[in-house]
Amino acid sequence: MQFELTDELSDNIIFSMEDQSSIWYIDSRDSSILSDEMMRELELETDDSESGDIFYNLPHWTSEDGYELMADFTNNLHSPLARTDLRRVLNSGRGVFRNFKNVLKEYPEVEKKWFSFKNQKMKERVASWYNSLRESWGMERLESESGDDVQETDELLENDFVFSDWNYSKDQEELERGIKEVSDDFCRQSSTTIDRNVEAAIAFLQDRHSKLSESSGKSGLVCRTPDGEFSGCILSAQCPLPAENTVFITDFFVVQRFRGLGIARILLSKWIEHLKADGVRWIFISDAMAPDVVKPLLEHFGFFRAVTGYAADLSTIF
Repeated sequence: MQFELTDELSDNIIFSMEDQSSIWYIDSRDSSILSDEMMRELELETDDSESGDIFYNLPHWTSEDGYELMADFTNNLHSPLARTDLRRVLNSGRGVFRNFKNVLKEYPEVEKKWFSFKNQKMKERVASWYNSLRESWGMERLESESGDDVQETDELLENDFVFSDWNYSKDQEELERGIKEVSDDFCRQSSTTIDRNVEAAIAFLQDRHSKLSESSGKSGLVCRTPDGEFSGCILSAQCPLPAENTVFITDFFVVQRFRGLGIARILLSKWIEHLKADGVRWIFISDAMAPDVVKPLLEHFGFFRAVTGYAADLSTIF
């Protein structure tokens, strides 16, 4: 007997799949979910010859499946601190599921991303199971409706972070701490050990780059959590004549514990949109503010290599 897989039914199936204390079935007559104990009671009232066309086992889901899902999420997570802590849990061998949840609670934004990832993957498992049933009914498979990951992440960010205009008096102190963190990251990315004197030189150059324009003359966006914790920023300044309609990025970074969530992409996208509305045509960012991890993002937005940095013609973007 055929039944329709609605969003509500899919959610109920996923909820039951995760309860491994029982074997679960769906009654195709009313789309109700039944445990094996409930099935045993029903079999007293149901003709065995008909039960195979009425009751269907839900998708198989084990603790091994759950572990693989956690490992897949962790291995593809771009938030370094959270990824390190989660990998430690996965390799501990004891209390993995409980400790995985406990670690996620320390990173609320990563936790939201996990729930979104987990829900999407389990919906894909349910959809695959349902398509197998449709084939047995002589029906065509349904196309996958996996959501746009980028759009979904952007929506999470919009709901869970606050993007506001740069305010010198409010944000300058955190900006300086961020510049120091970026300098340390540059040193860690080096394939060879860097002498302390070189580290100091890198920090000096990045600080000087940030101060190419007076802080009061900069404009940009700052990202904060709802409770006001500084998470990242993008700032720019007008290039002096004769470079008309051109700005250069003076500061662009995300605080380490918030990396890997897509904040940098949102900051850059929003600021490009703002600059275009202000009549700016060209935007430039030097290598000093563009570590390797940022370059794919810049290229995605149409930036191209320009001697000692990257440039973009905003008239060709969007």
